[in-house]
Amino acid sequence: MKKEYLKFSKEIKAIIIIILILTLIFGFNDNKPEFILKNWLLNLLYVFILVSMIILFNTLGYKLVAKYLGAEIEIKALNSHVFKDKFRLFKLYKYVFTPVLPVLITLFSNGKFFFTPVGTFDIKDYNIFGRKFPKITYFNHGLIATGGLFFNFILMLIFKSAGLDKGILISSWFIIWQLLPFSNLPGAKIFLASRALYIFSLIFFIGNILLIQSLPVIYAIILSLLVSIILAVIYFYFLEYLKA
Repeated sequence: MKKEYLKFSKEIKAIIIIILILTLIFGFNDNKPEFILKNWLLNLLYVFILVSMIILFNTLGYKLVAKYLGAEIEIKALNSHVFKDKFRLFKLYKYVFTPVLPVLITLFSNGKFFFTPVGTFDIKDYNIFGRKFPKITYFNHGLIATGGLFFNFILMLIFKSAGLDKGILISSWFIIWQLLPFSNLPGAKIFLASRALYIFSLIFFIGNILLIQSLPVIYAIILSLLVSIILAVIYFYFLEYLKA
């Protein structure tokens, strides 16, 4: 029981850290001609609420898909394990490719560039009959990652219907950077799971992000879905099926 509580509290801490970092990234520059502390704090609070919704939807998506597949996931700050090592100046690069980098980019760009890969998830360790993750495959990892981003897409549509442009902006950048096939990001999990699934996810999500600005939502979804399916099928047939 104590071990489960410690895992739970560790995950809550990671979620809070991710929310706070993203709040700083999107709330650092309030785009006002002059700095007024009260207005800046109110904007920061507004961003905090939007970011909290985005991360909670993302987490819910991961956990529901994982549960359906018979697994459990744990939300983590990206590459947070490197902070367990003793800090050394000559190994500074280890700390740069963590949530430290998005914060530095925010400060140096005065909050005008949104670099948001700060969180990810891991499958919780468990063993059955001596096998680790006996039911979980790389493809399952990819499905879980896609599910979390799909929940963010649903929330983005809610923001769109409510006219919350800031929510759409944050959701868009969050999804885009999560799709990056790098390190332990969800995009890397999708890429390793299936190149065809990655192409489908990339085209579908980014296509909707671009089209939703100028087309009715239903048209944007249908067009993005058709293009993503066609390109994924073409890739699978010519680059995987024929070469098998």
